[in-house]
Amino acid sequence: MSRSLQRDVFRSGEGDAWFQRNRRNQPLAIPSDDLLLPGLLELPLEAGPATVVAEVGCGQGLRLQALAQQRGWAVRGLDPSSDAITAAKDLGVDAQVSTADQLPWADNSIDLLIFGFCLYLCDRDDLFRISAEAHRVLKPQAWLAILDFWSPHQQSNPYHHRQGIKSYKTNLPAMFTWHPAYVVTDHNLRHHSTHDHTDDADEWVAATVIRKSDDRAV
Repeated sequence: MSRSLQRDVFRSGEGDAWFQRNRRNQPLAIPSDDLLLPGLLELPLEAGPATVVAEVGCGQGLRLQALAQQRGWAVRGLDPSSDAITAAKDLGVDAQVSTADQLPWADNSIDLLIFGFCLYLCDRDDLFRISAEAHRVLKPQAWLAILDFWSPHQQSNPYHHRQGIKSYKTNLPAMFTWHPAYVVTDHNLRHHSTHDHTDDADEWVAATVIRKSDDRAV
């Protein structure tokens, strides 16, 4: 499998297929039990449009819409699905088609970067570039949030909807925490479907919030 296969497959149509399959079961507003939203609303970020929040894997933009409505933040979205981007724009999100390894935002421009259930489908060879891109766009003192499958060990499974594609489970926050500027401040591990506590490692998802310090001062 080539390095860019999964990225290219999702850009060329599987992203739209994923969005349409999942959108059938999505509500018109962010669910009240969203694992990530409460923690994001507690972050010590200034209310209003001077605070810029971006989400990779934004889907139809419901989480970003909620953040804009409740905190007044300027919100930007990114997704490989053009259908998802159209839906996000309809909600007032400044959204673009792209992937996690090619962020379209300027250096040091984002106060909070969210990875919304997308990293489990990224090529493993792209993870270095993805973390570097995140580091590039985040301000010297910023926040990073990840909602995704979580496992202490690398796992891979066939992607049921497209032959030759894999989904992965691993310790995704470790993409950043090896760097001394990044520290986990919140890590909530729950059941994928029920959001309850569980000992079933196959069902673990994690909502993780990470602080980026001003590493230039170290």
